Amino acid sequence: MAIVVEEEKKQLNWVAILSTLFIIVVVFVGSYFLFFTKPELIEVVVPGQLKSLGDISTIDFNAEEMAESSIFKLLRRVEEAPTPPTAGKNNPFKPF
Repeated sequence: MAIVVEEEKKQLNWVAILSTLFIIVVVFVGSYFLFFTKPELIEVVVPGQLKSLGDISTIDFNAEEMAESSIFKLLRRVEEAPTPPTAGKNNPFKPF
């Protein structure tokens, strides 16, 4: 009499296969929409005050005229330039 030993057949884990497939599809669809679709343009209504800034940007600036103006001549030069404080201690081994 012979003893027949059969190996148990492995069953497919359908939940793991379907969830992995779903994650792969979501990643590909998300990357497509993120990188390859043309975004919709956002309409922005510009306030009236901001429109007048365009007029300011068209002004020609002449430095020579400004240097000769009386208002510019009223400005005075600061004699003492601020000096930054020294960082750290003179002796790093000295206790507080």
